[in-house]
Amino acid sequence: MPELPEVETIRRGLERYIVGKTIASIEIRLGKIFQGDPQQLLGAQIIAMRRYGKGLVIDLSNGMSITAHVKMTGQFVYVGPETRKNFHPKLDLPLELPTKHTHVIFQLRAGNGERSSLYFNDIRQFGWLKVIKTSELQEQPFFTSLGPEPLRNLTIQQFSHILASSSMPIKPFLMDQHKISGIGNIYANDSLYLARIDPRRPAKSLTSLEVDNLFAAVEEVLQKGIAYGGASETNYINVEGGKGEYQNHFLVYGQKGKRCPRDQGEIVRLVQAGRSTFYCPMCQT
Repeated sequence: MPELPEVETIRRGLERYIVGKTIASIEIRLGKIFQGDPQQLLGAQIIAMRRYGKGLVIDLSNGMSITAHVKMTGQFVYVGPETRKNFHPKLDLPLELPTKHTHVIFQLRAGNGERSSLYFNDIRQFGWLKVIKTSELQEQPFFTSLGPEPLRNLTIQQFSHILASSSMPIKPFLMDQHKISGIGNIYANDSLYLARIDPRRPAKSLTSLEVDNLFAAVEEVLQKGIAYGGASETNYINVEGGKGEYQNHFLVYGQKGKRCPRDQGEIVRLVQAGRSTFYCPMCQT
């Protein structure tokens, strides 16, 4: 599932290409993906792009917003005068859009009359788009349930307090969006490796120094993820249809059987809360 760096990359791409454009028409091909009245969006100008954790918000000039979550395989793909015309949304190969996995199509119009399209694709169909009043954003259950977010409003004091209150193993703890928003499996694994912490340890067992190191590691790994445009491990692509590069820089995630670059220990895999955990038993204690 895309995490904070991937969704932030999507947000920045959408901000670049669709802010300032007007929604001319909307085609909904799969009803369960789209909630709300699309008529409330027609003729409105897109004025801002926001992100909260793994959620996106498209703000419009008429006081309405589109909230969205790409979930496991969702993709926002923009095609206009500024981008390539055709590509395969997963393999980055020529193929005309829309595809059978395209469920919502926004036709956009720029001030100079130029037309463009924004496609929402989703193979697994777990993603969603919802129309709401902008003023009611903070009343939506998804957004109200989010914990503080690294690189935005999570302080070291909050982080220390949240950790001290839980006996949950630190790896799944980091992935709990109600406690801390934005961190998923890839970046939790690599953050714990960078901080030299065993992913099985209870959150409250970390010393003050370990908390400081983990906080810094989380921020460093997320910043690197954003710098590399996210990780295209499976279906994730940016809004231009290109792949991220963080998958070429994984520290331990997906590295089972390889040697740890710090001490040459063998990286092992275990399962925690139904998700794969990768770590080096020699240097993560």
